[in-house]
Amino acid sequence: MERFFIIYLIGIVIISAPLIVLLLKKGRFYDRFTAILALSPLVALLLMVVGFADGRRDMYVDIALSFAVLSFVSSVIVAKFMSGRGGSKEDD
Repeated sequence: MERFFIIYLIGIVIISAPLIVLLLKKGRFYDRFTAILALSPLVALLLMVVGFADGRRDMYVDIALSFAVLSFVSSVIVAKFMSGRGGSKEDD
């Protein structure tokens, strides 16, 4: 069973590698923001797999859920900030 978790962790790292390269590459803000948004569920999944491999599932699942909620809220805040006020000129 431990071999399964190691193979699964290696797969997650391989999938994450292009996103990490895109994140570290100097490019536009939107490209890096998209890479962060795509990496967030992978990090939560990585935390859960580590929890199953470690045998302390409940603690790692709580941490992964907290991270996922925090990531979602922060992405909504950044998206709202980047879009401006969001209202039309007629509303003023």
